[in-house]
Amino acid sequence: MYTVSKLFTYIFLPPGIFIIALLLAALYAKRFRSVFVSVALFFYLFSNSFVSDALMKPLESQYTNDLQITKNADAIVVLSGGSISGSKNLPLGSDSLKRVTWGVFLAKSQNLPLVFSGGGLNKQYSESKAFLESIKEFQDYLNIHIPISKYLQLHHFSVCVENKSLNTYQNAQFSKKIFEQANIQNPIIYLVTSAYHMKRAEMIFNHFGFRVIPAATDFKIGDNPKTIWDYFPNMQAFKNSYTAIHEYFGILSLILRKVL
Repeated sequence: MYTVSKLFTYIFLPPGIFIIALLLAALYAKRFRSVFVSVALFFYLFSNSFVSDALMKPLESQYTNDLQITKNADAIVVLSGGSISGSKNLPLGSDSLKRVTWGVFLAKSQNLPLVFSGGGLNKQYSESKAFLESIKEFQDYLNIHIPISKYLQLHHFSVCVENKSLNTYQNAQFSKKIFEQANIQNPIIYLVTSAYHMKRAEMIFNHFGFRVIPAATDFKIGDNPKTIWDYFPNMQAFKNSYTAIHEYFGILSLILRKVL
């Protein structure tokens, strides 16, 4: 029964149902048959786990949980990853929540200040506001004290918010100003972001004079053995493929701008 239910889910929920519809259209169409087949193949390739993992692996594989610990670090910098306006609790997006949780773990254990960087496009409910509300829940439910500071407080655990940035470039640009206000010109930071995003983030933060220690989290692929179900299209694999391709274009854009 479970197998039938799972098979039904893969076939009749997106993107599987789209692939079937496109193949049926190709079967009965008198024109553009090759177009329908090509689009169906595109959806299938990018929505199965083998292809999505192959795209994601080069981005994630160089980062592990073996964190390089240094006594010279100035701070933890956590990059935002979205928020959910109107959420009943923990209003950070799933990627962002993992980044913040890992960042707080590191900042607390290393007794370092944490800089959260992210404003977002929603002016009524910024990502930094979602961060502060989530931090309040951490304090209330876990009974831990997380000091909030308007400016960077060096040499002890505290939280500082950068709330203007709209993208990774601005994350680095506005974060650098926070460190400059604290008279640190070439900051040594633990950079916390999703593993798939770390390569591009490192490139940008290095450009602004940061010395980056990668502290990746939110890994999208693991070492679980593949099964026959991984051949079926699923939305998570399609999302991972999209995310990976987006990162490759972002990295290519940085390379071309540097060359130009």
